[in-house]
Amino acid sequence: MSTLRRASSTDVPGSTDRVVTVADVTAVLPGQDAAVDSLPSTDGDPGGPERRWKWLRLAGAVVMGLWCIGLAVYSTTIYNHDFLGEDFATYNQAWTLIGQGHLNPYDTIYHFPFIKGDFELIIWPLALVHLVYPGSVALLWIQDLAVAGSGFVVFLWIVDYLERRTVPWWSAAGVASVVLAVLVASPGAYQILYFDFHMEPISTVFVLLAGRDLWSGRRRRAWIWVVVALACGTFAAITLVGLGISALLAGRETRRQGALVVAAAIGWLAVVSVLNASAGSGITTYAHLVGRRTLSGPTGIAILISGLLLHPTRVIDQLHERLTSMYVLVKQVGVVGLASAWGFGVPVVVMVTNALSGNTALINQAFQNAAVYPFVLLGTVMVLVWTAQRFHYGWILAIAVALVVTVQALSYGVGLAPANVRFGISQVGAAPATQIRRALALTPADAEVISTISIMGRFCSRPHCYWFYPNGSFPVRSREVVFVFDPAAENQIPVADAADDIGAIAFVRDRLHARTLVDADGITALVWRPPVGTTRVHVATPPSRPGPKMRTRASG
Repeated sequence: MSTLRRASSTDVPGSTDRVVTVADVTAVLPGQDAAVDSLPSTDGDPGGPERRWKWLRLAGAVVMGLWCIGLAVYSTTIYNHDFLGEDFATYNQAWTLIGQGHLNPYDTIYHFPFIKGDFELIIWPLALVHLVYPGSVALLWIQDLAVAGSGFVVFLWIVDYLERRTVPWWSAAGVASVVLAVLVASPGAYQILYFDFHMEPISTVFVLLAGRDLWSGRRRRAWIWVVVALACGTFAAITLVGLGISALLAGRETRRQGALVVAAAIGWLAVVSVLNASAGSGITTYAHLVGRRTLSGPTGIAILISGLLLHPTRVIDQLHERLTSMYVLVKQVGVVGLASAWGFGVPVVVMVTNALSGNTALINQAFQNAAVYPFVLLGTVMVLVWTAQRFHYGWILAIAVALVVTVQALSYGVGLAPANVRFGISQVGAAPATQIRRALALTPADAEVISTISIMGRFCSRPHCYWFYPNGSFPVRSREVVFVFDPAAENQIPVADAADDIGAIAFVRDRLHARTLVDADGITALVWRPPVGTTRVHVATPPSRPGPKMRTRASG
């Protein structure tokens, strides 16, 4: 005869110890939760319960697969409307050049070797896709797969948890259905996709895979995912610090692995810093916390850490200012999830990192907080199940809170997600998009391109590509230089507006005597053949404006 102990009320939601007594022998099985209810009945068909859970997982795979197809259609529409800016441009340039055999591409958008930007090594294996399909829309499809994949992994993790806690199957099926609905309705998913391509959604799926394997005791496979996640850049390493914290909090069976994950992530950040390979990570955006204007390299990190320790009130004040933004992120997946061990570490580390940046966009951009949504959703389910099973009438409280969370998440999602979808495909109209595609088709493959920043993405599948800024001086690296302007979309940088684009068009056409490729529906593209020996071109845009404040890549 075997018995299961009833877990203590002090156990952490999502804890990993389950004590089983068999013939007076007590053993601790790693990766198991304390069960409260009896094991499923094996009367009748012994394979029945297992088949039902299998069908539940299969249903989730079908829903997430269909969602992924829908996301790919959405991203393809954005791609065809050419609403792709500087971040898509930098990855498009690196992905294309690596796929063509240039293994150390230089990022002309942000002006450093790509490898030095954020040590995003994963772009090299991703470039193998270019050998099969060279269209840069493939990057957006990869991002779609990552977003839908993250949803599927967290769905599987939740179903695993419900099965392990011996939640009745029909109740588990109801919970799983709500989880799928919340994932599909989440406005964050669509906001991630309408803003270029980024590594944060890619790394999120690997962090989730690592977390699920740590939780279930598959340590060796978990470390494979940890390594892959680290290859996604420094912000992925920061996210892994949060995962390690969750593992530390979840119980003794994952505590050691959690400490190792934290150590590995911090060690990776140190290596990247020593290699000076984080030029695009935006550490300067934290300089205000220590009373400086800029920070860089290992010295900058040391100054930042010591300054935060000496002046903690600056951290507290800034976090207080950003509380509303953090609440907006988590309310669509259930705030209570932060009370779970597995729903706490990653979201808190990610949100605090972004909230402390002087760039307020980071805490408000969905892609930068991509890991917050699935982990808080997971934590919400864990907290509610734990509440229902720990207290005599806990199920009443759990159902009440679940209803509130579900109504809030779905009402918020149904109201905002369609608006996000419309936003992504409305920024560049159909007619201008047609002209942009004409300009793209007429641009020689070996030409240099200087473009309005918000539409430059697809033009940067080439070695030399720059975003236009007023009164700018640009390198001349090719026999032909193509200028592409969309004055109506010139709203992405504070130093430029539509008048600057219009002035630049007049200068390039009248002073440089460039030939017109496209001039319709608000889009102007001109090709210029610079005189022999020309190394730079200055594009005057009267009235005179200051040069640009150089941007950093949108990363934590």
